[in-house]
Amino acid sequence: MVAALWIASLCAGSVCLGAGLLALMSNPKSIASMLFSLAMCGTFIALITGSMYPLIESDQAEIGEAVGKVFVYSMLLSETFLWQLTMVFPLERKVTFRRPNAYGLLMIAGVAIAILLSYFGEVDFVDGFALTAFGVDLMGLYPAAMIVIAMGFIVASRRSSGVVQRRSGFVYLTGLWIYAFSMIPALFLTNGFGRSGSGDLSIASHWLVAGVAVSGLVFAVSIARGLIVLREPKMETSISSTKASYELLHRRIYLIEEEKSNLAFEMFVDILRGRCFDCENDESFPCESLDCDSCGLPCPCKRCMKYSSRAQGIVITRRYPNEIREDHYLQTTPIIWLSTVAGEDHLDPAKLSLLTDMLVNYMERSHNGVILVDGVEYLVSSNGFPKVLRAIDKWTEIAMTSSTKLIISIDPRAFDERELAMMEKNKEVITPDGILELKKSSR
Repeated sequence: MVAALWIASLCAGSVCLGAGLLALMSNPKSIASMLFSLAMCGTFIALITGSMYPLIESDQAEIGEAVGKVFVYSMLLSETFLWQLTMVFPLERKVTFRRPNAYGLLMIAGVAIAILLSYFGEVDFVDGFALTAFGVDLMGLYPAAMIVIAMGFIVASRRSSGVVQRRSGFVYLTGLWIYAFSMIPALFLTNGFGRSGSGDLSIASHWLVAGVAVSGLVFAVSIARGLIVLREPKMETSISSTKASYELLHRRIYLIEEEKSNLAFEMFVDILRGRCFDCENDESFPCESLDCDSCGLPCPCKRCMKYSSRAQGIVITRRYPNEIREDHYLQTTPIIWLSTVAGEDHLDPAKLSLLTDMLVNYMERSHNGVILVDGVEYLVSSNGFPKVLRAIDKWTEIAMTSSTKLIISIDPRAFDERELAMMEKNKEVITPDGILELKKSSR
């Protein structure tokens, strides 16, 4: 029985650890990914150490108390990171630590409080592992506080969130409720609160392991489907105070028909690097040499009432990302490589639904988004034309209802006449010969 509990704890902890690694691999530079991976590592350590208590002899009190303290510290810190994650997910709020803002201070204070509470959550190891009365109450009350704080942040972000973000917040809360529910009932099984429980530590341990395993599975599946750790829109550094040369409108889909995607990238980069083509603020300047929080100068882009920010882009392509960055000087713009090779920012072209979720989420999160999809032919070879057409229709519908410009580059030679006609429907078709119609003179 003892060995079975330890093996079950190891499996449950491994599921959580795997979910944390998935989050970190999907977006290693994200604060949300870091917090979630730390929480899952803490849960893994807590499960392994917590299930070791029956293996420790009664005359090894010092070892038993040390193991118990590691369990308490790990569990409380993991729960702290889980509620802190909701400060940056599903709606990302700016968190700074060098000169801490309100959210940065809250994160620091949360960790400090968790460590302080863990210190007072003493462990008794006389005839076996046991928490003190305060320690038992703490392990039950803290998950409840975690749920309340997490729900507060997610509910507060609903008004500014898109449909995909709200769905993602709901999925995360589902996993969090399961996680917390595995802790709270265990409190009553170990004589918590009024000390009226049955004192059955074995039932409490199995309940805890089972609940955490299910929550870890929910987190892992959600991350694999792109529902929890999501990419934030980013802006390129402005290199010119002149307006963009191409007049592309929001809520429009532009189908660029060319043998190579040179024109599509030229238009995409032009939009990202300069002022918006319809900008009415002649005081705009290409600064951005300082962090915005450190700059005391008035920022015309921040005063913009139309878009709230300059254009934010993302590229989906079959071309190698480093080659694109070198050719077009893209630094911060996410570039997703359609490839069967596993790696950061790589996406299997056969996972068309995952690509659709990513693009739909991006459209709903960006204030002034522009998306370039290059490699439709490769998607067709992996999924078939009907599936790709349905996906493009989905992208088109969402782009028409969001503040997004969607640019799709295709080689017309790769499609027959009927397929090309279906692709062109409800889109602005552009060819290199007709580009002068979109070109605007700089002002």
